[in-house]
Amino acid sequence: MRGMTIQALSTKEKNYKILDNLMVGIRMEENPYSLTIDSIFSMAARNNPKRSFLFVSKLIGKHIPVLPNVPLITGFLLASRLAELWGLSVGKETIRHAVASLSAGVNNEFHPPSYSFPGKALFIGFAETATALGHAVFSSCTGNINFLHTTRENLEGNHDTIYFTEDHCHAPDQRCLICQGSIMKDNDLLVLVDDEITTGNTCLNIIETLQQKYPQKRYVILTILDWRSDEAMAKYRQVEGVLGVKIDVLSLLKGRFWYQGEAPVIPQSPIAPEEGMPCVRSLYKEMGFQVATVLPDGSKVSYLGYTGRFGVGVKETKQALLRAKEIGYELLQVRKGKKTLCLGTGEFMYIPCLIAKYMGEGIMVQSTTRSPVHPYLGTDYAVKYAINFEDPHNPDVKNYIYNIPPNYYDEVFVFWERKVVPEQVKPFVQALHKLGIENIVFVYFTDGAGGVSNRTNC
Repeated sequence: MRGMTIQALSTKEKNYKILDNLMVGIRMEENPYSLTIDSIFSMAARNNPKRSFLFVSKLIGKHIPVLPNVPLITGFLLASRLAELWGLSVGKETIRHAVASLSAGVNNEFHPPSYSFPGKALFIGFAETATALGHAVFSSCTGNINFLHTTRENLEGNHDTIYFTEDHCHAPDQRCLICQGSIMKDNDLLVLVDDEITTGNTCLNIIETLQQKYPQKRYVILTILDWRSDEAMAKYRQVEGVLGVKIDVLSLLKGRFWYQGEAPVIPQSPIAPEEGMPCVRSLYKEMGFQVATVLPDGSKVSYLGYTGRFGVGVKETKQALLRAKEIGYELLQVRKGKKTLCLGTGEFMYIPCLIAKYMGEGIMVQSTTRSPVHPYLGTDYAVKYAINFEDPHNPDVKNYIYNIPPNYYDEVFVFWERKVVPEQVKPFVQALHKLGIENIVFVYFTDGAGGVSNRTNC
């Protein structure tokens, strides 16, 4: 079986042959910042009956490891698209610097000025892939603005819950947790952020739901990839007319794709625990802003408030950056390796990315995911290695981590929003150790109802 063959028809067209049986073709139509296709995504097959292939992003730090500044710069570029719509000044030289930084291969400092929004706005990032991307867009702006990310966490408590579906996804149920109704009211603009839209139905689902309960004046959808067909774009115009609200879509790359064939279904067996447990050091890091909530079984838990799951403003985001910088320098002193992976978990991506930025050289970041992708050792194929394990807080949910080559990293920091004891994910820890990673560190930020400790289980 061959992994993938790429045929470049022109600078704007490419064909991808994936795992022998599947052909995907793309045509680029709009590329406002002249990004190369190869710098944005690669291709892989996946176990999903609705679409058996995936545009695997090279910009968000999910399936493919990236330098810590890459998701942050990508957020700035999307914010720049929004600023252009607002009529704000967008420096061409700053954009060129940002685009060059994405492919520079070094974690260089990039501190562009924030775009000041003249009215009141709410930014919403989609879980789980775009939680960090949405937060990075929000952090590139300032003014009377707030940020919220959707969640797949089933939580109860003193908040209003808005339900909607992500039709094409392996985990379609999404929620918005509204703790403060004020962030939903009197907005001049509501911005939805995702890494990719194909039909755009997920965005329409949440817009239609929001308009019933928290009607907005105008929507803007920011996405790295916009693959909508003429039919899908016509549906947007139809929804605009029915709801009486303007919906703009801005992207870093707009185009079309077609495909023929299907990828084979290749089940991945869960990793069985073995005898013995590698040494794992566990560190608790206080960030000072926790949100107490309740699980469906009635047990009380705490989440980190700075993530945006419950809503944050500019003030909280600046506080998170300052504390993340401190923690990054603290973990730099803990580091033992020269090639270190900073691994976020699920929706918990943005804070780990910020921390990793200050942990020194030789750092890469990525996150676990619920997305089942076929690993294959083929040239240009996006996902070459895979580990699967049960979610420590939701044992029925399978998680994956991709693209950790054997004997490449000598150290990994795994960032958990809520405390995880290494024994809860024993097969995961053993798999990391088998890959030649000698130094494994768990970093967690909330501990539920119990106490906290910095400990080692050796």
